[in-house]
Amino acid sequence: MSLRLRHNLHWCVCGGRAIFLDLEEGRYFCLRAAANEVFLRLAAGETKADDTDRLRTLTGQGILVEGEGDAHFPSPALIEPPACDYLTEARPRADPLEIVRGLAAEMRTAWLLRTRPIQQVIETARAQAPKLRRISANPDSSLQGIIAVASACALLTRAHNRCLNRALVVHSACKTRGIETKLVFGVIAHPFAAHCWVQLGSAVLVGDFEHARLYTPILVVG
Repeated sequence: MSLRLRHNLHWCVCGGRAIFLDLEEGRYFCLRAAANEVFLRLAAGETKADDTDRLRTLTGQGILVEGEGDAHFPSPALIEPPACDYLTEARPRADPLEIVRGLAAEMRTAWLLRTRPIQQVIETARAQAPKLRRISANPDSSLQGIIAVASACALLTRAHNRCLNRALVVHSACKTRGIETKLVFGVIAHPFAAHCWVQLGSAVLVGDFEHARLYTPILVVG
């Protein structure tokens, strides 16, 4: 019998501490110092005999679950470090109709995030993308158009803390065009902050490279 992380619970090490993202509850959290040390030893496969009680507590809290076999403990999310923004020059002018569609998509996604668990929103977007899939003959042109629309929407709404909403919309738009981007969730420990961006290779499409590079990835969605 071995201990595993509960399904839909993701983690990373940031500032010497394990930080968790609970997709079912839609929240981030960390552990008290002693429990944090025990968890990190478990993740490294270096538990001690006197860790048993604290591990039992973490199991009781639903952070860990019992499983069969000796499979490796799940590692934190891995992705190529962001190195630049996808568009470093002036963005092309966005088509007005596409801007309207982009604003509608952002409004729809914002409503979903208010009324449904984030896990369900992500799963719905991933399920719909293949149905709407239309392979782009010119991926670079498509990406430039998607980024231009997202930038125009950002200027029109002038709203802060919309990184998750906008990243979900852009990631979904890319997937429907057969462009295999990554939706990345990241955290900073001190003071705590969370961010979400869309990445293709090492380039950031939305979420700002200079901002994204400061965060440690905690979840990567393909």
